[in-house]
Amino acid sequence: MIVTLILLGVGALLFLLIGYNMVQQFKQQQEADRRHTLAKYKAIITETEELLLNSSRIPYSKELILILHRRVLDALMQIKKTDPGVKGLENRLAATNGQIQQIQASSQEIDQRFRAPGNDKDALQMLQLVKKIRGVLRVEHSKSKLNAQAFVLEDRRLELMLLKINIENALNRAQEAMALRQWGTARQLLNKGIGVLSNLSDRDAYLEEKLTFMRQLNSEMADKLKSVSQQAVEEQAEKDADDLDVLFQPKKKW
Repeated sequence: MIVTLILLGVGALLFLLIGYNMVQQFKQQQEADRRHTLAKYKAIITETEELLLNSSRIPYSKELILILHRRVLDALMQIKKTDPGVKGLENRLAATNGQIQQIQASSQEIDQRFRAPGNDKDALQMLQLVKKIRGVLRVEHSKSKLNAQAFVLEDRRLELMLLKINIENALNRAQEAMALRQWGTARQLLNKGIGVLSNLSDRDAYLEEKLTFMRQLNSEMADKLKSVSQQAVEEQAEKDADDLDVLFQPKKKW
């Protein structure tokens, strides 16, 4: 009887230990999930705020600015849902809501003029920024945070911005090649840019201006090459004439 009681006691103790360990593991998993979720949404906030800080590099539309602020607000709401006790959370929520309302109520026009990159490094940073924003738009659209029409309009606007950066790069490289008299490289770059822009149905004033300028450069280069070629022909003719004069000049009598 005593042995039975001892065995039952040991079994109960083992059961309690197993149960305790399972509860502890469950709590640890919950805490790990909570930390992972908080880290995920904090990363989203950091990324989005960096994009907002870069609004001076490329022109942002009012709709894009609202999309990014709403993305921050959504991440803050998810953090509150996961851990309402996060320090300063309520102030951040209030401030973000206030920014959204202010932007919505503002009637001030946002400057959307494209600013050409100053150099290759600047162009690369601009390209990376536009690609990041397009990635964010795709994510927001997939989560139904952005309707199809707004997504298509903003994505196309950013796609044209990528084209503008690439056109500026091609144009700068073509002009550098012309200065170095690398006519083949210059012609290839200009023709490629002209071909792309000529087939674009929704060119804006900026792209129209660049297309006209590239055609003008191409035409000037063609005229210059003709002139250089004609000059080379004339110089060769003069050289040949001099050679003939030397060959057929009267021989001196000694």
